[in-house]
Amino acid sequence: MNEKDKNEILSLSQDLGELALDSILKDGLFKDLPLIGSVFSVSKLLLSVNDRMLLVRLIHFINDLNLKTQEEIDDFKAKFFKNEDYSKIGSKLLLIIEKADSATKIKWLAKCLRLFIDQEIDKKHFLRMSSIINSAYTEDVEKISIFNKRAEITSFNDLIETYILDHLFSLGLLESHGFDGGTNGENSGTIYALNEFGCIMNQKIV
Repeated sequence: MNEKDKNEILSLSQDLGELALDSILKDGLFKDLPLIGSVFSVSKLLLSVNDRMLLVRLIHFINDLNLKTQEEIDDFKAKFFKNEDYSKIGSKLLLIIEKADSATKIKWLAKCLRLFIDQEIDKKHFLRMSSIINSAYTEDVEKISIFNKRAEITSFNDLIETYILDHLFSLGLLESHGFDGGTNGENSGTIYALNEFGCIMNQKIV
């Protein structure tokens, strides 16, 4: 790739890291994954707004992996491609990144992948967490830290709106611990608490 083409791609985003850019344009993290070849055709990128947006999202994603040196990049890539399901995982990542409606989701997804590669979560938890991130309304999920103040919270409470709890529950981040009649109608309703996926989201991602 010549310098002119590289500079045109650089202009697609204002906060690219050189290591992240090189990891895409040379022998990058996703070079062997399905669909990537067509995405990184420069002639196509210069014509397609959708492909430009996907490239920007991928660059943000790789930056959010927080790989600071070439050694860290090489180690990460070795662990990633060592997994027998790397193609399936890569395809899922690409589809989520392509549909991501906020930079926050891309950052969360990058953190989730780091947790998986660093063996802090297993493949089952990674796939579940990535699906949760894909479906999330980020402003609601960012309020999950309210469970640091109280381990169990009822539907009607003095800390957080009911509809936010409902969304967190529908995403699969909360579990029900029964029903509480409350006191004089206050702090009543379904009792919610973080489940294992909610704990990961609260402690390691958000």
